[in-house]
Parts: sequence; C-alpha cells; structure tokens
Amino acid sequence: MLPRHGRFALPKRRRRVGRHVALTGLLAGTLLASFLPAAQAADSGWTSSNWTGVVAGAPVPGTGLPPAAVPALPVAVPPQADIAPTYEGQMVCDPSIKPGAQRVVDLIRATYGGSQQAYVPRGCDVGAQSEHKEGRAIDWMVNVRNAQDRANAESFLNWLLATDANGVPYANAMRMGVMYVGWNDRIWRGYDPARGWVELKGCFASPAPGSDNTCHRNHIHISLSWDGAAGITSMWTGTPVTAPYCPRVTSGASTKYPEARGELISVGAVRVLDTRAGVGVPMRCRLEQDRWTGDSHRIFPKITGVGGIPATNVGSVRVRVTAQGSNVKSTIRVWSPGQSTSQPAVEVGMNADASGEVTVPVSTDGTIALATSQGATDLVVEVLGYYRADGTGAAAQLPSGNTGAPTPAASPEKAPAQTNTPASAPPLEPEPSDFHPVGSVLGYETVTDGPIQAGESRTVSLAGLPAEARSAVVFVTARDASKRGFVRIGRSAGADSAKLKFPKSAMKKSVMIVPVSGSSVVMSSSPSSTVQLRVEVLGYATSDSPPTVIPLAPKVIFSGSVDPAAPLSYKVSKQFGLPGMKKLKAVLLRVQTKKATADGTLAVYASNGAPPGTRSAPVMANKKYAALILAPVGPDGRVQVSSTVASRFNASLVGFVK
Repeated sequence: MLPRHGRFALPKRRRRVGRHVALTGLLAGTLLASFLPAAQAADSGWTSSNWTGVVAGAPVPGTGLPPAAVPALPVAVPPQADIAPTYEGQMVCDPSIKPGAQRVVDLIRATYGGSQQAYVPRGCDVGAQSEHKEGRAIDWMVNVRNAQDRANAESFLNWLLATDANGVPYANAMRMGVMYVGWNDRIWRGYDPARGWVELKGCFASPAPGSDNTCHRNHIHISLSWDGAAGITSMWTGTPVTAPYCPRVTSGASTKYPEARGELISVGAVRVLDTRAGVGVPMRCRLEQDRWTGDSHRIFPKITGVGGIPATNVGSVRVRVTAQGSNVKSTIRVWSPGQSTSQPAVEVGMNADASGEVTVPVSTDGTIALATSQGATDLVVEVLGYYRADGTGAAAQLPSGNTGAPTPAASPEKAPAQTNTPASAPPLEPEPSDFHPVGSVLGYETVTDGPIQAGESRTVSLAGLPAEARSAVVFVTARDASKRGFVRIGRSAGADSAKLKFPKSAMKKSVMIVPVSGSSVVMSSSPSSTVQLRVEVLGYATSDSPPTVIPLAPKVIFSGSVDPAAPLSYKVSKQFGLPGMKKLKAVLLRVQTKKATADGTLAVYASNGAPPGTRSAPVMANKKYAALILAPVGPDGRVQVSSTVASRFNASLVGFVK
C-alpha cells in the first residue's frame, strides 16, 4: 500500500518526544522572521495548481523568487548510483534519529543556515503509521507561501531530483536513499519515480491555509529507505549500495519431523547459503523485510544433498546463521516450511554483523526458511550437523575427500501438502481445487494514478493474481464520486465484466466476482462520474467456471487472545450454517484486532498450512482495526489463527466460497 499523506504530516502535538525542542524551535523561527529583510519574508505569490507529472526537480516552480543556495555533495561519488529503494513502511517504533536522517538535517543546515528547523523523531503514541517513529523521516520547515522558504525548497528539490552528468535520473535522491518526498500538495516516490509528482489526497481542492500542514505546504517531508537511514549510501560513503533484494519465492513444503531425534551427526561447517556470494540463491542478493501489505519475503536454502549432508533421512539440522551488514537493528528468524511458528536465530544491530546457532527441522523438500524482521541484510547459513529422521544416532561417515564445502543442491522434489499433524499420523491431503484463497492482498488503488475519470476505461494489473487466473473474488471500495454512477471491472468494459453502483460522495463497499486475464483487468466508469477505487484481491480461480460466494448474515464465530507462540485452531465446517468439506473451500471473515501493545499482523489460514504474509489482518498498537479476509479451510475442516504480536481479536463470518 502506498503511504497515506497522514503518515508523513508534521506532528502538531509532539508530546513526549522533542516537545520542548519543537516549541522552542518554532518560537525562535517566529522571532527570527521579524528581523529578516522584507524581500526574504515576502509572500511568494503561491496559488493552488492542479499540475501533476514527471519533472527532474520541484513541482510548479515559483517565479521571481530570491536567490537560494544549492547543496554540495559531501563526498566524491562514482558514476553508478545506488539501487532504487522499495517501499519499506514503519514496522516498529524506535524514534531515535538514525545516522542517515541526521546527515540530511546537517546537509540542509550547512546549505541554508544553522537556524533551519528540521524534525525527525515522533512519539510512539502520536498519530498513525510514520517513518518518523523509526527515526528516518525528516520534516524541514519551509513554507511555500514565503518567498525565501520556497526558493530554498525548490533549489534543494531541483538538486535532489536532477539527472546528473552521468545521465542517472534523480541521482542525488537515489544516492541519499530517498523513499518518498511530500511538498506543495504533491508526493514523489523514489520507489516509483516514473509516476512523477502526483496529488496528495484532496489537496488540490483545499488551498486554504488551514490545510497547509496536511498538504505539506509548510514543510518538506523526506522519508528514507533503510539503506538511506543507515547512512551507507554513496551520498555519504562514496560507494553505492548495488546489491538487489532477493526475489520473492514461496514454499508448499511441509514438516514431517518437528522434533530432533537421536544424536547430532557432525559435518563440520557446510555452507548452504551465502547471499553475498550467490550461494543458495539465484543471484547475489539481500534478504528484505516483509511488506506490510502482506508481500512476504523469505529465503529457502536447500539443506539435504549438500556437502556431507545426506539427500534423505534428515529430520533436523544444527545451523549457524550469520547476518552481515544489516541496515537496521533486526531479528533473523528461522523455521521449517510447514511450521506455523518460527524461532529467533540471531539479533543484529544496524550496520553490524552477528551470528547465532539453532536447531531447526528440515522440510519435506529438504529446505529451511529464513526471514528478517526489518530492513535488509546479507545472510550466511552453515550446517554444523544433522539428526536422522529415523532417530538413529550412529555417526555417518563423510564421503572420501569431503572438505565441508557445498556441492550443487539437488533439484527440489514436488512438495506434498503442508500438515501440522504428528509424524505418526497420515498426512491430510486436500482435494485438488482450481480456487485459491489469498487472504487479502491490496490489488490496486486509484489514489496512485488519480481517480477513474468519467467515461474512462483504465487497464491495470492487480497484485496477487498469477498469469493463469481467470476470475477473482475482490473487495471493492468506491468513494469520493463526483456524481452517482457505476463502475465495471473485468476483462473488458463490456459484458465480460462485473458492475458496481455507487452513490455521490459516500463510500460503497462490495465483494465481487470479476473476470480477469491473469492479473490484467479493465476498470470503466460511467459517463457522468469520476470515482476513487480500492480493490483488494481475496482469491482467484484458474478455470473458466468462476467461484460461488455465498453471503451470510454477519455473526461472530470465534474470538479471544492470541499469542505469537501459541496459534489457535477452530472448527468451521458443518458449523455456523456452513457446509461440510465437499462444498466448503474458504470462509469470508471480518477480522477485528484490538488491545495490542505493538503493531503486527494476524493471520487466518488452513489448519494444514503455514501463516503466509498475504493472509493477514493488520494489528495496530492500542487501536481497533478491521479487515476482510478470505481464509482457506484445511482438509479437517479447521482454520488456524496466529499473530506476530499478542492481540485480542474477533472474527465474524460474513460468507463462504463453495
């Protein structure tokens, strides 16, 4: 999901963090302004504008502004710039100022004067999600209505977003690790620069001074990626960060032997993963944090058949996990695909290395799984020994001439269905299905490209849908319509689409089944109305027969407290008016979370599966939050509930798919 403008608005009430500094700074700025030359404090002649577009600098530059300084590069930089950032939204609350953010503040003051007011931290109890709460967002107090302030702001943005002498677009923003910028009614995204400057929500229609804070007319907001926040980018070091993030992969394997049995058989130190060297991954890459939208990132290194580790009869392994150069304080977690819980392997600090040892089961395809809680890091995994699946403990002899170095991994076998049943019980095999619940994935928002215009047909790609998808169950929200009207969503603007009617201005929500061609859909608005749309993908079908969604009167079917270490299990088939497993593919739930002390995610998933990041409801610290998700049902008719943080919740049944 794209950042909402409220996340990076200047906090009007700083409360516990920086309150005295903020008030003192603002008073000092007010007193200083009374002694500035008239030309410097003059009005800039700002007027509202509806301009959006791509430009290598500030949007809608002012005319007749006073001179303004241009920043100087702190160090000599090479021709190659750093990799473009991705969107890494706030995950925890740690408002201490990060090194890169402090350097941006120092650069601003070195260029435009030490009296420039710039704020970084924000209290954990102030406002909604914001990178200020992680100490990597800067609010520089320059006002578009003041001539000198506007000149300073535009000079800085022109420098930040210019194409450099080597032809690198937005070179200084890339070298600084700028994730996004908010200024003068607009937002620019470093993770999607091709869209240029686009409107902040509703700001073009709100030119009055009362909206200056929300619309970023009285400050520039800069949010940094974790590379930028760590201060490791070429802007400060002269050496670009070029390592890409590891591609997103998933696993359908299960865990047959969750407990280590017998005695550990030593193999020295067999390196099965080294992201810097491209060992155990398709290419040199870094493991990145999960996206808060549910786009999970994992690495699944192959264990069996590598070095002195047998290809079969391996139940668990003892591994040493090393995090190298993590760009943020983070926890590396490890588990076996198919398990519903993970264990911490190592805690690592910002710009640091750290190692830890754990014992972890090996999945049915011979892999283990790793994830990082925040930012990005390189990883090394070495297998120190293994436990035989049959529990025998006689040490196996290593092959002659073995040095403990990895050999090429065997091709993964086709993974069986995941199961959490005891090893002695036969696995539960789900019936083949052409319908696939995905929980809840944000597929598309018009706020990124502007509302659907009256009579417009827009072809978009819905996240969460594979190439083979033929229809999708989606949750559509229509809002801010200029007039009463309708929208069609489907393979075309005609009959091969589903229709949603919406009122003027008011919000309309609906679960719909829409025809799709892979991830591609066409959105078409009625001739007389513009409308903003949000489409969440709940599931999809790969055959030409669309799924059948049966709505039900909402009823709370389970609730309670969930702990990260203890997932909950609930029977749903033949309960609450639901059919048995032959006619039940997924349950449609409205999940509300509350009374959590930290942000996280709550997932509802099949009893024989693991909690995928896409099947989750956000957990917001000290707040209630409701989400609609489509949860698959396990072959035993049960679903599981797990959470990354302790939280209370309730789940209301609102429908099912048969």
